[in-house]
Amino acid sequence: MPSSDLPTLRIIKADQLPASCFEPVDPQAREQALAMIEDVKANKEDGLLKHAWRLGDLPSGDRKYTVTRDELRAAFEAAEPSLQGLLERVAARVRTFAEAQRASITTVSTEIEGGAAGQQVVPVSSAGCYAPGGRYPLPSSVIMTAVTARAAGVGRVVVSSPRPSPVTLAAAYVAGADLLLAVGGAHAVAALAYGLGDALAPVDLICGPGNKWVTAAKSIVSGFCGIDMLAGPSEVLVIADASADPQVVAADLLAQAEHDVEARPILVTPDAAVIASVNRALQSQLETLTTSEVAIPAVQKGFAVLVGDIAEAVRVSDRIAPEHLEIQTADAQAVGESCANYGGLFIGAHAAEVLGDYGAGPNHTLPTGGTARSFGGLSVFTFLRTRTWMRVDDAHAAGTMISDAKRLGEMEGLFGHAAAAAARLASAPNGTGSPSKRDVSTKRWDTTSDRLHFALPKKGRIAEKCLQFLKASGLEYDRPERVDVALVRNLPITLVFLPAADIAKYVGEGNVDLGITGEDIIAEAGVSVEREMALGFGSCRLSLLVPTQHASARASDYAGCRIVTSFPEVTRAFFAPLDAAAGCATSIKFVSGSVEAACKLGLADAVVDLVETGTTMRAAGLCELETLLETQACLISNPHSPHRELIAKIKARIQGHLDSTKYRLGQYNASRAILPQCVRITPGKKSPSILPLEDPEYVAVSVMVPNKELAERVDELIAIGATDVMVFQIQNYR
Repeated sequence: MPSSDLPTLRIIKADQLPASCFEPVDPQAREQALAMIEDVKANKEDGLLKHAWRLGDLPSGDRKYTVTRDELRAAFEAAEPSLQGLLERVAARVRTFAEAQRASITTVSTEIEGGAAGQQVVPVSSAGCYAPGGRYPLPSSVIMTAVTARAAGVGRVVVSSPRPSPVTLAAAYVAGADLLLAVGGAHAVAALAYGLGDALAPVDLICGPGNKWVTAAKSIVSGFCGIDMLAGPSEVLVIADASADPQVVAADLLAQAEHDVEARPILVTPDAAVIASVNRALQSQLETLTTSEVAIPAVQKGFAVLVGDIAEAVRVSDRIAPEHLEIQTADAQAVGESCANYGGLFIGAHAAEVLGDYGAGPNHTLPTGGTARSFGGLSVFTFLRTRTWMRVDDAHAAGTMISDAKRLGEMEGLFGHAAAAAARLASAPNGTGSPSKRDVSTKRWDTTSDRLHFALPKKGRIAEKCLQFLKASGLEYDRPERVDVALVRNLPITLVFLPAADIAKYVGEGNVDLGITGEDIIAEAGVSVEREMALGFGSCRLSLLVPTQHASARASDYAGCRIVTSFPEVTRAFFAPLDAAAGCATSIKFVSGSVEAACKLGLADAVVDLVETGTTMRAAGLCELETLLETQACLISNPHSPHRELIAKIKARIQGHLDSTKYRLGQYNASRAILPQCVRITPGKKSPSILPLEDPEYVAVSVMVPNKELAERVDELIAIGATDVMVFQIQNYR
């Protein structure tokens, strides 16, 4: 067909916007979808298969409509390595963005009168992720939905896609799907929402884009289960001025038009010449577009709005609330910031909407049909539930709040409500809710609540290193000067900075859940704590130190003598058997510092003190006679803490940091001919990561190398012909 015969965008004014722009659910499609849903609800598997056979999802008579996790894995393993790498890279980008979203919302609590209240943020248990499977496979939709569900913490993920191609199956595996339902349409939505008896359990939430029957079905089941949004046929709106490249604008309009004959490309501009040039570009590109059979009807449904200025263009866009909004103007950032209603915003000529489609990070499942005025796009928040709670521990302190609830119940005529509140007032000793005596005890203070309390040394030999562990663990907090308590912003943790000598006691008695201190402090405190892990720094010895002229003496010679130390309990335990054997009592005195000076000042015959390098000991004229214990910094916890899951998370992050300091990440290129030798030289922790390069004879190798072996391994790689060798520091490793 000559380009001059191909369609263009019809031109309208702002007051002529079609009503169909604002109708998310097609009435006829809803009527048809409802009949299919009722059939599946009533007849379960037979109802599903009837429509799957009728619509060509499955060959007639074929009753296999699910693909297991093992079958998804097989499809992935059968794919070309380049396709495997593509799917894994896209999934990683989507996962990174989704995990950042998840970290932005957390469990919180606050004090209320007489108690506490808060929120818990938890995922739904199961989700159904719909991916269209019409004219072309859409593995990107599988990844966008299922990866995001997994990042939110959803336990069971079912993907639904009709006539799934091998790449769709591989994408479902990479995205973490447990099962794939190989049917689509309204009947698939019904199966996900209501289940199929023993064959398929219902899900808590359904998400993902689809055609008008899928959108209609989601609107029907909404309320019985959750849905993300009403995402119908794709739409893109481009705000452009004379600075825009008409070829680029036309390409972006057609990129959405080729999705579906019902898709809608829209141009809004104050310049009639822009419309004319974009229409010419559309005709030219449609002439060679292989998907023009789909795109042409979509262009015929699209339109161009000629407005007075960019401000009016923004008002038109906000009224339409498009799924995708592109800004291609001279001041694109400012124009974009002035727009209020859209699913996804793409600012500037280089921010192609297709980059959002194919996994730059933000999700491509977005609201259509004007629903962006009240809904956002798919995200981890779609799969999360906010659960609130409250607790009243002290009816005295809550007296005013309870009285207010009673009065409001009476005012609203809900006397059962008022009576329930009054019952709490009656339980107070004076029957009024007003305290007869102020409670000044701290025993009722909630020091555990839903926040983990983490004690760290406020100063001393291990304090600075502890701050590095906090940073490596990703804990974000602000600590005002001279304040020893800090709230972590991104996890329910309170940091408490204490004298190192007190930390073991606080942890052992349950005042805090977790702490970092030395083995010597733990031994001296004599409390029961859980030793979570040794941290590998602050290593030293607690030793019996004597004047150098007595270097040949034995420890038993000091039984009954005067000993000065900062560790009296450990010292008593050491001398107890010596005293028993000698039939005497050693005098043990406590000093808080400068222990090594006690002998020269005549206060002690010997001292028990920490020795790291021995410099201070030798300067005081002392030598080590016997080591009582070896010590280093360690992470400890209260064995009865209710926050074991969070303790395990912090422990894993710290361990990752410790492991990362032992390795460097090496990257290099090598020919396939020398690859076996390279792998022998750098085997890595488990095995190297090997990716193909554009030259099929070469690969890129990424591998962890122990610090102690790094220089030698690099020399060996260069010697056999490896090139472009780079070494990077590892921030964290799990």
